[in-house]
Amino acid sequence: MSKNSVFILGAGCYGEVMCELAQEVGYEIDGFWDDDEGKIGTEVMGFPVINTIKQFMNKALRDINVIVAMGKNRIRRNLLETIRAKGGKTPSLIHPSSIVFKSAKIGYGVYIQPQVFIWTKVVIENDCIISPNVVIAHHSHLGPGCLVSTNAAVGANIHIGKDSFLGMSCNITTGVSSIGENSIVGAGAVVLKDVSNNSVVAGVPAVFLRSND
Repeated sequence: MSKNSVFILGAGCYGEVMCELAQEVGYEIDGFWDDDEGKIGTEVMGFPVINTIKQFMNKALRDINVIVAMGKNRIRRNLLETIRAKGGKTPSLIHPSSIVFKSAKIGYGVYIQPQVFIWTKVVIENDCIISPNVVIAHHSHLGPGCLVSTNAAVGANIHIGKDSFLGMSCNITTGVSSIGENSIVGAGAVVLKDVSNNSVVAGVPAVFLRSND
């Protein structure tokens, strides 16, 4: 396996998305692994589905590049953390059309899709997904395993807790201090005040709907 080749865990729709992102940034695809046994032996985007993810995780992974193409934050983060613990590599992928200011810090296993704008001193910790056309304003901080959906906007100096999900076109306005861990912000929501851990909020302005325990 060359240093520019990569395996993808997950052969569904998002696996196809990650396949193209990896190719855009110069990786060669060695194949997919997926727990749907009906896919084994087929091809996705012209590349083989080799075996199950369980089988892959039983392999010796040292120095192997791996992408985890799963939208469920905790599952994706746990897999990526395990891969790194076994000596595998989880490269971050940043689409060339995105703008990341030089003072920003990007962790491992972060996937940044097209036309994203990441401003001064933003911190994006490991295993986050940033979808197309997202804006993250200066000095904001995303904890591990977050997913920010298409067209979402995060204002300045906001902390987004671990494993949180920000829905399409939501707006976390400057003046908010934090979105708690494992929280969900609904599509199109406008968040004007802090959100506690394990909360689901939605609406304009956003209001608490239920717990996300």
